[in-house]
Amino acid sequence: MATEIVMPKLGLTMESGAISAWLVEEGQEVQKGQALLEIATDKVTMEVEAQADGILRKILVPVGQEVPVSTTIGVIATADEDIDSYVAAAPSDSAPPATPAPVAAPPPTSAPAASTPVSPAPAPSVATDGQRPHKTSPKARKIAAEHGLDLSGVNGSGPGGRIVSADVLALVEQVRLAPAPAPTAPVAEGLIELSRAEQVAAERLTASYQHIPHIHISMDVSAVWLQQFRTGYQLEGKKISFNDLIVKATARTLSEFPRVNSLEEDGHFRYASQINVGVAVAAEQGLVVPVIRDAAEKTVEEIALEGTRLIDAARRGELGPDDMLGGTFTISNLGMFGVSRFTAIINPPQVAILAVGAIENRVVASGADAFAVRPQLTLTLAADHRVVDGALAARFLARLKEVLETPGLLG
Repeated sequence: MATEIVMPKLGLTMESGAISAWLVEEGQEVQKGQALLEIATDKVTMEVEAQADGILRKILVPVGQEVPVSTTIGVIATADEDIDSYVAAAPSDSAPPATPAPVAAPPPTSAPAASTPVSPAPAPSVATDGQRPHKTSPKARKIAAEHGLDLSGVNGSGPGGRIVSADVLALVEQVRLAPAPAPTAPVAEGLIELSRAEQVAAERLTASYQHIPHIHISMDVSAVWLQQFRTGYQLEGKKISFNDLIVKATARTLSEFPRVNSLEEDGHFRYASQINVGVAVAAEQGLVVPVIRDAAEKTVEEIALEGTRLIDAARRGELGPDDMLGGTFTISNLGMFGVSRFTAIINPPQVAILAVGAIENRVVASGADAFAVRPQLTLTLAADHRVVDGALAARFLARLKEVLETPGLLG
């Protein structure tokens, strides 16, 4: 009996998806569990496996075409099975999007020679694989970028000569002991091609900023106890970050303000049944938001262990859908970059996001006509004004400030 390959639903808000690579050609035999294709979403690039043994008789949706979830995108069947009904029901727009013509770089302008030449840092030429981006799977590009490999001379073993992850892993082994390549000059000018994940993220965040009435509330918080708690954990040999403590304090505060921990659903809002805190992470494939589930029920040590696992997986590009689904609130921390304060865009269907700035020594009042230098940080809450008004946002931040500044509440 023929088996349909359908566009999977990889997230609660996912309504459609695009195929970034077919890993098997039509007419090729496949086995159950074998990787068939790659699908790129705004969160992660995932491989879809065959659900049955047989032959990939028909690819109904080509690379690049976006279709709704649950759409049949291919058929696995035996060689003599009738699949005409599946072909007849295939999406009508079956033509893949045109590949934009390469843009020639402008001629270099002359510049006076420097007395002491400076060697530029090597530029990773594989991030875009400019001459043939359609010939390399996203996973292969990611692995190549991590190892700084140039794929221009690699012959792929995938369909149509596509370079797949196995090809890159073999190349990694070949050059493991080889000397580093000579640095190449960075590209002076050209187009920036967004990955499919970056495109979808851009679309969602643009829609969020256009359609959600954001309200921003900022508050300065003393970081004295944050520093003392972190030092205490370090003396015990425990690796605890400031962000781990902020996640714990935020989860505790959300348990007292369930409206801030609500979700939009079909134009309505509902209280979330869990407190799942997403932590924005800058990864190779773009911004991702892994989720720490039931954060209010976890200790600081448990949050630190889970956070470390998720961040490491994000930076290696190994996050799975389960690591990124179900978030009810997001924290974006740019303090490690020295950013004092900033505002963030709400991640739908959530109704709020917390922007965390750097811990800085600032002059503060310490009594009548007295001043002192104390460590402080600035928190900025962005909230959906339709469900979280200014007074509620202010009360939430005030309570979070109290938790962060009170050792009995923070620990």
